[in-house]
Amino acid sequence: MLEIWIPVLICLLGLAVGSFLNVCIYRIPRSDISIHSPRRSFCPACSEPISAYDNIPLLSYLILQGKCRHCRTPISVLYPLVELTTAGFYLFLYYYFGLTLDFLLALAFITVLLPISVIDAQHYIIPNVLILTGLILGFGIVCGIAYQRADVWYLLIRLIGAVAGGGVLWLIAVIGSAVLRKKAMGGGDIKLMALNGLFLGAWPELAMVIAFSAFSGAIVGTVLIISGIKDRQSPIPYGPFLAGAAVLVLLWGDTLWRMYLQFVGWN
Repeated sequence: MLEIWIPVLICLLGLAVGSFLNVCIYRIPRSDISIHSPRRSFCPACSEPISAYDNIPLLSYLILQGKCRHCRTPISVLYPLVELTTAGFYLFLYYYFGLTLDFLLALAFITVLLPISVIDAQHYIIPNVLILTGLILGFGIVCGIAYQRADVWYLLIRLIGAVAGGGVLWLIAVIGSAVLRKKAMGGGDIKLMALNGLFLGAWPELAMVIAFSAFSGAIVGTVLIISGIKDRQSPIPYGPFLAGAAVLVLLWGDTLWRMYLQFVGWN
């Protein structure tokens, strides 16, 4: 019976966390409000406080048919998408890792990467508060895993990964700015890469994250330019590509690296 309820509870937890991430996504980039104040959620259109029964993750959106109860302004579909995505990731990670500290580490990583990706896509910023939260959570869980395994190298390689991740992307940013004669990358991207290094490790994980993010970013950027949505001078947020590449490496990095070594004949 417990095996049946655990996935249900994890899915519900994901929906609840996704609802909180929506609060973070909306409030963190704005200077006039904070995560804690005002205490109750409110409609962005009419500023009417949202009642508890209208703030149930996913369910309230469906019942209200995607509109505010008071002013009937359409509610962004982003809200249920974030909740569903969070719940989906939580459930997938449970089946992938089981109830382990690795599951907890992956959970914390995804929970931080989701709002970072959305905020960067919307506002072209990666808030320090999310990076700092991720570093604190990651360091604590990594220490727990290292202690559980009695493996100090596990901790060291992730600390090295954090330093190397930030350092490598900083170097790329400096070289890119010199070549392009304009700012090639924001400081938030550098901090995000340090976060990736802490959660994933140093080599070959960081190399794969850089390769996958650069490749996917180039493809998406080219499509946006060709379609006329962006021009060559338009900024394109890099955070979502770094986050997506990090998730790919988190889940299938070992397999992809073995495939690469076999392809080049090194294994």
